[in-house]
Amino acid sequence: MKIDTNEIQLLSQVYVQDLAEKIAFCTVRPFQELYFNSSDFRTKEVLKEHIAKISKTKNPLIYIIEVRSEDKLPLLIRSFEDFRATNIKRIKNKDRVNHSRYNMNSSTVLYVGSSTTKFETRMRHHFGVMANRTYSLHLCKWDCGLDYDLKIQTFEVVLTSGEMPDRFVVEVIEQQFWDKLKPVFGKRSGL
Repeated sequence: MKIDTNEIQLLSQVYVQDLAEKIAFCTVRPFQELYFNSSDFRTKEVLKEHIAKISKTKNPLIYIIEVRSEDKLPLLIRSFEDFRATNIKRIKNKDRVNHSRYNMNSSTVLYVGSSTTKFETRMRHHFGVMANRTYSLHLCKWDCGLDYDLKIQTFEVVLTSGEMPDRFVVEVIEQQFWDKLKPVFGKRSGL
């Protein structure tokens, strides 16, 4: 099979131009600020009482999870490092927790992510009350019961046309948040 690389390059340029146009017609606007104490998500039952404060939207969200108890951050990081050392010895897909990548950045921002579907479910994973297989923070699985406060900022990604933004558009915008904030955990969007 013969592949026309000039055509591939031209199609790639058209795609990037289309993406730039979509981003130009996007608005990223603050949606909601949420506050949780670590005691709010120790178990599914306790979290159920607090999770209702998450507003729903049909639009994609970019979110930032930040530690408000800055003095507790070194203890939290140490707890994670201890957990990681034992977790790696566990059996993958059995009892190992698939936690977010540890970036060793010096920041109060723990994580930057996006959600195009059920944001509430994504937060349940980050808090650690869901199964181990989804890559997320899984906070209560390694924070050793530490008392700390989190702030979660959410931003809606909206196209001025009223259409739903493509996942790729959301990821490009998320990358800019990630690059600016340099979170302690997670990875840059997979572009």
